Amino acid sequence: MKNNLEDELITSWLSLTHIQMNVANELEARLQENYQLSLKEFYLLLFLSEAPEQKLKLQQLESMVGLSQSAVSRLVSRFEAKGCGALERKSCDADRRSIYTSLTPIGQSKVDRARVTVNEVLAEVFPQSETAQLLEQLARLKQQ
Repeated sequence: MKNNLEDELITSWLSLTHIQMNVANELEARLQENYQLSLKEFYLLLFLSEAPEQKLKLQQLESMVGLSQSAVSRLVSRFEAKGCGALERKSCDADRRSIYTSLTPIGQSKVDRARVTVNEVLAEVFPQSETAQLLEQLARLKQQ
């Protein structure tokens, strides 16, 4: 009996990671196609758009985006190199060693448009009738 339960847990875990990978790949493809944005770049813009004053320190973005500090710094640098004007880097007045990355109005417009596409993809993948139940289950897992 124990092996069946363990096998089911492993199978469920593999199914969950497979679903996540497929959804992430679809989001990545649509964001690239429509906005020339990677999924991590979208996350960066999204988290900045939701932050107070639309700015965060690079250290704060690390855990939010799921990258190391150097990877976040490279991500922001690549974004700036695109020359689209979506982000600005500014020194922190209280601590000159810290650097804020802030969202510009251009960046807000870009994330607003991209958010529509992300919601469309997620609505396609997760049937509305099952979404509330799925979100409730995920929220319970997050609290554990």
